[in-house]
Amino acid sequence: MEIPRDGRVAVDLGNAEALGERLVAEGRFASLSEACRAGLWRLSEDARVLDRLVALGKAGLASGLAEGFDIDAFVADASTAG
Repeated sequence: MEIPRDGRVAVDLGNAEALGERLVAEGRFASLSEACRAGLWRLSEDARVLDRLVALGKAGLASGLAEGFDIDAFVADASTAG
């Protein structure tokens, strides 16, 4: 998709348009465009967090099993903490 020089893009929001309009009417956003930008920002943040979690999970798996780790002691400590 080619984005026009002015940066404006027409998007069909479908059923989400009603949600955006309600959020604007409630004063949470100044415009439907602002609500859409907030939603896209949130998607971007969620993707960033998920990418980081996947990377950490892969690193953890690659590190191998911990030696000398006592799962029973760990669970006991966790259940008495707090």
